[in-house]
Amino acid sequence: MGDFVGQTAIVTGAAQGIGRAIAAELASQGANLAICDLRSEKLTAFAQELAASASGQILARRVDLSRAQEISDFVREVEERFARIDILVNNAGIHPLHAIEEISDEEWDLVLAVNLKAHFHLCKAVLPAMRRRRYGRIINISSEAGKNGGTIAALHYSASKGGVLAFTRNLAQQVGSDGITVNAICPGRIASEMSGSVTPEENQRFIDKSIVKRLGTPEDIAFAVAYLAHPRASFVTAETMNVNGGTLRD
Repeated sequence: MGDFVGQTAIVTGAAQGIGRAIAAELASQGANLAICDLRSEKLTAFAQELAASASGQILARRVDLSRAQEISDFVREVEERFARIDILVNNAGIHPLHAIEEISDEEWDLVLAVNLKAHFHLCKAVLPAMRRRRYGRIINISSEAGKNGGTIAALHYSASKGGVLAFTRNLAQQVGSDGITVNAICPGRIASEMSGSVTPEENQRFIDKSIVKRLGTPEDIAFAVAYLAHPRASFVTAETMNVNGGTLRD
């Protein structure tokens, strides 16, 4: 498949889990990729794997998404390297599992900075070029917890993911006439580092509620991203797609 040949995609939080699967899916369809993460060793190893098999070019950089200047520098480098940005996938997120009494002001601010404010800075950075070209696909990875508060999710994580949904709908209204779509995905429980941080019994409770009776995979989310990022998905915007095995139906 080559649906994204000639296009450039940014994927944040791409060193592992959902972000890694999203990057691999877009690369398999021919996209040039700009990937970033704080885990530089994992990111570099993944970038080398992609470069060995993908037809597009790969740019990998360590970026601290809580720092606006690092985001700005990264986007500028991507534009200089590829001369275009067609797809932005805001995937990176952090999830310290602390009760409200244990959350410091600093931790609250960091979670909101990475999980929500970074979306603002990244979108603000890529939109001028997207508007000039009158084309763009922005996909924000939220969570079931952004809709229902979550079952194991911490307060700041749920608040940030709920904010992503409102952010998505508002931004979509602002840029729709420029040929840019903005959508969100709400994953359910995915077999990843995050689900590995809770007990097997807790994960089993999710499976028992699921219609398909399993945890999701990172590839399940990657396939949904590829749909929303596709040039033919031009009539889908301001939408939130549940990818959760049927645990939350709305």
